[in-house]
Amino acid sequence: MKIAIQGEAGSFHDEASQILFGPDITLVACENFRDVFAAVSDSVADAGLVAVENSLYGSLHETYDMIARYKFPIIGEVSLAIRQQLIGFPGATKTEIDEIYSHPAALDQCRNYLETNFPDAELIEHYDTAAAVEHIKSAGLLGSAAIASNRAAELHNMQVLDKNIEDEAENITRFVAISPTSKPSGDANKAALVVTTKHNPGALYEALGVFQRLGANLTKLESRPIRGEAFKYQFIIDTLADNYQITKIQSNLESQGCSVTLLGHYKSS
Repeated sequence: MKIAIQGEAGSFHDEASQILFGPDITLVACENFRDVFAAVSDSVADAGLVAVENSLYGSLHETYDMIARYKFPIIGEVSLAIRQQLIGFPGATKTEIDEIYSHPAALDQCRNYLETNFPDAELIEHYDTAAAVEHIKSAGLLGSAAIASNRAAELHNMQVLDKNIEDEAENITRFVAISPTSKPSGDANKAALVVTTKHNPGALYEALGVFQRLGANLTKLESRPIRGEAFKYQFIIDTLADNYQITKIQSNLESQGCSVTLLGHYKSS
């Protein structure tokens, strides 16, 4: 099975994809999220895996926009604790490092560590954590290090110079898999929806009452601007719901005059 991810082998997307799909997959490495969706759309990949939310930074709105645009259903999800490692050449020491490469998000997640331990080092943004490790190795940048996963260090035979350097221990990213060919699971228990209510007082309150009456617990509720309609909003909702509940939720919301787009109904462990 071919799985498109943002990044390369050894990235956190790679790790998450193997948790969700197993080790016997072929990765389709993409530079950004848009390329992931294009790879699936062009049948270069059977499915894609993209980050949608981080426990420190919240939702990745670009991903939700792409899911809504391409209309590929969400077929599964996995949450992964992000553990960042400082990686350099075998035998290197931290005192030799004057450049540090990584994805901008990884550099930001390690900001306090870097300011304390490498105040004079140049921080260089790269499109992917694992690719940053490959870059310093292939370019022979002996005075450089990269921030990435343990798996990236192992794949490229590089040395972990310092472990778990992220500033926040509770740094968790949620990834979802999307596929245009997947069929709904009979034991699906989680759904993602985009709901647009009528623009009048109490409309959101009435919409949320549908979930309460059907016993469907919300795990996410977030407003997003509606493009082309200034200061009007739609709502991204994740809910724990079985097949009966999600069918009734959709029909009840629509009977209230809401617009409902089901982004996916899938099995969540």
